[in-house]
Amino acid sequence: MITTKFNEGDILIDRYTIVEYLAAGGMQEVYYSHDIVLDRFVVLKTPKQGVKDRRFKRGAEMGAKIHHSNVASTLDYYEDDELTFMIEEYIEGKDLGKRLEEDFYYLDPHLASHVIKNLTKSLVEAHGNGICHRDLKPSNIMVSNDLNMSKIKLTDFGISKLAENEMAREIELFEKDNNTLTTSQTLFGAVPYMAPECWDDWKNAGQPMDIWALGCIAYHLLNGEPPFGTGRRAIRDVARYQDGIFKLKKPATFGRHKSVEALEDELWHLIQECLNPDASVRPTADDVLARFDEICYSNDERFRGVIESYGIPFDSTGFIRDIDTAEKWFYHSSEVYGKSSFEAGEEVCFNTFPGYPRGRCATVLILKN
Repeated sequence: MITTKFNEGDILIDRYTIVEYLAAGGMQEVYYSHDIVLDRFVVLKTPKQGVKDRRFKRGAEMGAKIHHSNVASTLDYYEDDELTFMIEEYIEGKDLGKRLEEDFYYLDPHLASHVIKNLTKSLVEAHGNGICHRDLKPSNIMVSNDLNMSKIKLTDFGISKLAENEMAREIELFEKDNNTLTTSQTLFGAVPYMAPECWDDWKNAGQPMDIWALGCIAYHLLNGEPPFGTGRRAIRDVARYQDGIFKLKKPATFGRHKSVEALEDELWHLIQECLNPDASVRPTADDVLARFDEICYSNDERFRGVIESYGIPFDSTGFIRDIDTAEKWFYHSSEVYGKSSFEAGEEVCFNTFPGYPRGRCATVLILKN
């Protein structure tokens, strides 16, 4: 049984009704709540026991400075002798980490580009306001449940200052006791996306650390796992990468699909630039966004379907049936992403373009059933 500060039905300051406990991060508890005054649903975040409230307030103030469609808005803050909490915009959907865990094996380059570009937009806004996120990872990115992930919002800018001291303390503890990595949820979750300079001087690592994390997330989307793995392996391989011993390999699927060869090349060059061990020469968020303005990718509407056949009428072709309309669409295996091998009966999302005698699937992405 989960023990939390608040219970379902609790009403805070005669305004916010606790509807449901959602999750706990390294430094906060998160609740789905109802704003009685404005009749809307919101997210209520409160610091976990032992976290200094004054830093939570500073974090909320920072989050409130950012106003952008790709950033979850900080709406309210309250503090007295007994209570401390902030109110944040509620986003219908899941965090990106859960979508990768539950819905996708990995993303095709088109959908990955859409996610990365919108995430970059949030960093441009934050960095332009002098704010570094400091804990950029898939679990801090909320995305809508639709197959196109049309809404993408970065969350938890409000605890960036809170994370600063907590992470510095845990890095110091890790240097004394490596077991800290497995006992600290905050540190363990951050490690796969943590820039090398963070280990040298966490507090003075700046905005380039967000760019490194952006590169790691881009790689994760395209390959199904972070570039340096997780846990101790990630720490070891980042250090080896700094020394030129570890060579970063292209995502395993790159080079298999001729139709996206140019897009893959653009994404690979961008990932390599973001993952430069030298923080001073990494591109800025503005640089990355400018590159995306020149990159050509598609985010046409995607539909849910099932692979009905493979090897018909030719060895590398088959038909997909739309789940909602039962219409059949022709596809070629060169347009299938998500797994190295597949078979009839697997669920997919796909977009289409006209063809004869049947319309054709342009991009097919296998989903986790």
